[in-house]
Amino acid sequence: MLDWIFEGIITWVSSVVTDLMDAVSGLFLQALGTDMTAMEEYFPFVTKAFTVMQYTAWALLFLITVWQLFRIFGGPITDAENPWALLARSALMALLIGYAKPIFSMVLNIARAPYTALMDVQLSAEDFTFAGIEAMLMNGLTTLIATISVVGLLLLVILELCLGWNYFKLLLETVERYIVVGVLCYTSPLAYSMGASKATTPVFRSWCRMVGSQMLLLVMNVWFLRGFNSSMGAYIGNGGALSTGQGSVFLWMFCALAFLKTAQKFDSYLASIGLNVAQTGSGMGMELLMAARVVTGAVGGGMRSAGRVFGGGAGATATGTGAAATGFAGGFANMFKGNSYVRDAVVNGGQRMGAGGTIGFVGRTFGGIAARNGAQLTGDSISSVASRPPAVSGSIAGDIADRSLGNYMPHLSGMQVSGTEITGGQITAKVVGADGKETSVGLYSTDQFEKPEGPHSMVTASDGSQWYQIANGPGAGAFYDAPQFNGAVGEAAMVAATFPDAAEGTTLRTVDDGVIEATQGGHSSMWYNSAYYDEPDAPHTIMQASNGVEWYAMQQHAEMPGFEPGDEAQAYNQATFQSFMPGYDQQVYSVDGSQRAENGYFEVRHENGSGTMFYDTSQFAPPRGDYQVYEDVNGSQWYAIHGEAAVERKPVFENGKPVYDGDNVRTVNTETVRYKTTPSRYAEPEARDGDSKAPRRKR
Repeated sequence: MLDWIFEGIITWVSSVVTDLMDAVSGLFLQALGTDMTAMEEYFPFVTKAFTVMQYTAWALLFLITVWQLFRIFGGPITDAENPWALLARSALMALLIGYAKPIFSMVLNIARAPYTALMDVQLSAEDFTFAGIEAMLMNGLTTLIATISVVGLLLLVILELCLGWNYFKLLLETVERYIVVGVLCYTSPLAYSMGASKATTPVFRSWCRMVGSQMLLLVMNVWFLRGFNSSMGAYIGNGGALSTGQGSVFLWMFCALAFLKTAQKFDSYLASIGLNVAQTGSGMGMELLMAARVVTGAVGGGMRSAGRVFGGGAGATATGTGAAATGFAGGFANMFKGNSYVRDAVVNGGQRMGAGGTIGFVGRTFGGIAARNGAQLTGDSISSVASRPPAVSGSIAGDIADRSLGNYMPHLSGMQVSGTEITGGQITAKVVGADGKETSVGLYSTDQFEKPEGPHSMVTASDGSQWYQIANGPGAGAFYDAPQFNGAVGEAAMVAATFPDAAEGTTLRTVDDGVIEATQGGHSSMWYNSAYYDEPDAPHTIMQASNGVEWYAMQQHAEMPGFEPGDEAQAYNQATFQSFMPGYDQQVYSVDGSQRAENGYFEVRHENGSGTMFYDTSQFAPPRGDYQVYEDVNGSQWYAIHGEAAVERKPVFENGKPVYDGDNVRTVNTETVRYKTTPSRYAEPEARDGDSKAPRRKR
């Protein structure tokens, strides 16, 4: 019995250590880079006080300069410096004080290159969780100490505590080194005030060496921490064995501890070779131990409070899990909140939200029973995974993820969901809609992913966060479609709600899947859904629907006046054309608009036999060669291509057959116009081919 209790205590201690190491792994290097963002946001006072530092530095510079100039009156006995050199250096340092922050930013940018390069090195061995080290250490110790279980457990907890303690000490060193750089940055004007006089120049030089040394330490933080993480991953992968066949759990552990110790003392090593580095990490470890002693005083009360979860049935709430089961399993679902034990029972990896130790173990056990018997996770439970960075989020999958997804994504509520996987910033699932078609749906947090290049919509989760939604498969259109429109004026409110940027008075009529006819002011154009069609070459604008889907609104075709056929309508056509195209100043002899209805172009002739073809710019691509663009009274534009007069020999036909003069076909000369170029007509938008691609994660 005592062995079982002892084993439980040791297991609890091991889990606490590994959970703590997992909680902070990877966070420091991402948050503390080679910029002052964290420094400025956590300590906003230093930004506002920077101006005070500058004025203080100018005052010190002035006092030092005046004192050194005063020493000149002492003659040779004061060993005064050249006053002109002193004034020149003072002027230079005064200028540098004014630009102290930009100068330091340039230095930080220099350090960013190696820092970013080390962060971008990809190693598969780093894909691990610290929780795996517990099992690997136990396996290695069991091999060496197979019969003495208590000794093995003691060694296990000692080794883990040593490893975790030194890892935390290195993280504290990392933070201290970053803070030192921040202090150097925001007090840099004081250093420049020391650079004017020969007597104070050594202070300025020492400051410069310290800045360079601390930048090197910032870069080495990445080198050491990522090196240790890769060692952990490699050990979990190969059990501590070396390629030579040697190695053991103790050899690896001693090497890992020595690596952490070396990283902590690296500033001392740099100081021993002559670099000016700040000595950090001397007392923070003891301060943590003192804080831990204070916390342990409250453990008894905390344990008693946690016990009320199991004892007070009347005081427990039923709002946490949204359990669908009844009876015994339903009681568990109502007793445990969805954002604590039920969540912890189904999350793979990541950080736990409930209590640890024996209480947490029992809670997760009952939470697992509730999860297997129909309990659902609340939106807050899913948010605690989906809204976190992938390094610490863990993942939720399986039946409970399928039946709970609608609690976080309300628009998926009531749909048949399968294959759901929820992790940091990303959710994937297969959804069967009301039409019975299956669709692969990918949801990507706008905080963690860049905007997708292809079709996508925007959805809002229950916690208010925004997500890019990408759908692929037979039923994908249901996730991008707009409501059905009938072209009625009474649908104005629905039009405004669906397309907030649509002009007032616009009516819409659904023509086909992904195609809408828009009418405004008596003119119509076609809108094409980007989920169904590729972006066309023809002139168009982008209409953003309220769900984030882009629609291609084609430019309205130009409208021509009604030119009359026949010679008797020549005067009428001339007057009509001049009023229709007022910018065209050449005299028109005749107008041929017989092709206007279906082709979007017409021709005018001049008295000298030449002609001009007008092509609607919304239907034709810009032609090659020489052309002009004219605007009609309605604001539409036309390509004008000039043609020269020509004579063309055409065969003579009677009753549909050519007429012959002997062996030759009879011909007649006909006046015509020869054009050097003809524009090509824009093609209709093409149906989209291929699935949408997932967006890239933000760096």
